[in-house]
Amino acid sequence: MNQLPPLNDIQVFVVAARLQGFSSAADSLDVSPAYISKRINLLEKHLGVRLFIRNARQVILSPEGKIALEWSERLLETMEQMEAEIVNEQLIPKGKLRIVTSSGFGSHFIAPVVSRFSQQYPQLEIDLELLDRPVDLISEGFDIELRVGGELPQQLIARRLCENQRILCAAPAYLEEYGTPQQLAELNRHRCIGIRERDQSYGHWRLESRAGKKSIKLTAPLTTNNGSVAKQWCLDGRGIMLRSVWNIREELNRGHLIRILPDYSQQADIHAIYPSRLETSAKRKVFVTLLETALKKV
Repeated sequence: MNQLPPLNDIQVFVVAARLQGFSSAADSLDVSPAYISKRINLLEKHLGVRLFIRNARQVILSPEGKIALEWSERLLETMEQMEAEIVNEQLIPKGKLRIVTSSGFGSHFIAPVVSRFSQQYPQLEIDLELLDRPVDLISEGFDIELRVGGELPQQLIARRLCENQRILCAAPAYLEEYGTPQQLAELNRHRCIGIRERDQSYGHWRLESRAGKKSIKLTAPLTTNNGSVAKQWCLDGRGIMLRSVWNIREELNRGHLIRILPDYSQQADIHAIYPSRLETSAKRKVFVTLLETALKKV
């Protein structure tokens, strides 16, 4: 016996054993007695034993049948518990939720959302990891990746949470000293700040405008894998930076940074990436829904 018998046959056997008759089982399951007899015969053949002792008036369990009934009831009870757990997983946020995103976005926006989320759902254990490198969602065991820009994985589900662009900017002090570039090609003669975050290539900037896409090779005397460090260098007047609007909006509004070459930008929408439909996991669904609402204010 290399395979387990069909679960439906086990269910039929348990009903027939409890009701002590094929006709009674047929009535209970709304099928014909012949169907009950066929399923029992197949189960007996699969197990290689007689489960019932039949006579003209009744069927009673054989010694092997009594053993089979005990284990069949345990099996069905386990299946019911499994189904209940799956339903709870889909309806009740609980257990551990592992989230990964980049350090800048994570510390500025995701960490406060996680704080509110944990207060709302105290039964959840939340692990937020901030990594400035590409991650493999499945092999590294994350439930959700929050990605700013970059290529989206074809084998996973990606849901856009909000629009975002990376734009070119510099501090007033830098522009006073080096001048404000008027053409994209002039960037080759300027000091640029390279950022090696995840998908960003600090050697080139790939930008878009109404005229199409352009790739600019950088002269970057300063490079870092940390967006906060790059931002501080830019504020210090050390060069031109390509940075997400969400990260520099306040500095732009205060005039601490100036947008340059406004016709050019880099699309970097914010996506939630996860392995299966949100409906299959309550904890993922409620978090992504809450985050989507929060990011509308970004």
